Amino acid sequence: MAKLTERDIHLALESVIASDDEVIVLFSGIYTFAHRFGWPVEQSPSRILAVIEEHIGSNRTLLIPTYSFSFCSAKVFDLERTETDIGAIPNAAIGRLGYFRTSQPINSYSVRGPRTEEIMSLPCTTAWGEDGPLGWMEKVNAKICILGVPWGEACSLFHYAEEVCSVPYRYFKRFAGKLFRNGEYIRECHEVIYARSIKVPPKIDFQSVYPQLSKAGVIQKSTHDFIPLESAKAKDIVKITCEILEADPYAYVVNDNEVKNWVRTERSDEIALLLPGEVWP
Repeated sequence: MAKLTERDIHLALESVIASDDEVIVLFSGIYTFAHRFGWPVEQSPSRILAVIEEHIGSNRTLLIPTYSFSFCSAKVFDLERTETDIGAIPNAAIGRLGYFRTSQPINSYSVRGPRTEEIMSLPCTTAWGEDGPLGWMEKVNAKICILGVPWGEACSLFHYAEEVCSVPYRYFKRFAGKLFRNGEYIRECHEVIYARSIKVPPKIDFQSVYPQLSKAGVIQKSTHDFIPLESAKAKDIVKITCEILEADPYAYVVNDNEVKNWVRTERSDEIALLLPGEVWP
């Protein structure tokens, strides 16, 4: 088995990130290729991230999602101690020198670069809304990079499109708890999620967006054989996803008949059962 090197990572990045891409967002899963480097596999997250940082440089901004869905039940979010549920590179970014983590307790991001303060000061009225990180990514037309995982399992801009298009199979739900930094209490915190039904959860398959993105020619693919990396501009992703949802709000719902029936007959009842602290607005 041929070994990968740091140069291989640079070559892959060069093929999907242009010199004028100012903001880079990285969604990742390295389990398919991390073992191919010449270093111990447990070093891969930090060392791969170091190469990405070197390639992007200090004059551009890097965002790495550090989502922690455990907050929904634990009600506790620690900016430095709460690990993510979405991979090794995101965990490597938490507390890393030069990074700042946003205070969204479920959909946080670790950020470095010149536009960090701009991101840290976003209102984030809702998790996937226009005044949060995802809306900001569209506004600045960030380069979205998908490393080692399918688009349908990684790209959160699909959820942004769901909220922008007001898909009927979701409703707003507020999750509240406590915010800490390295074990020290800071304040109460909350996040408003465009949530799916608990009783009749939609089975959503965003992978069907990929052929449309590919057909439109907006995806850049790495030319490297062993590092699966692709990218696209945020505006293109949102435009195509919204066009599909506007034509059919249930386009990504596999169990659409079941979910449509829930929307017609049970959605309002489920919302009415929310606890006072869960209701939004």
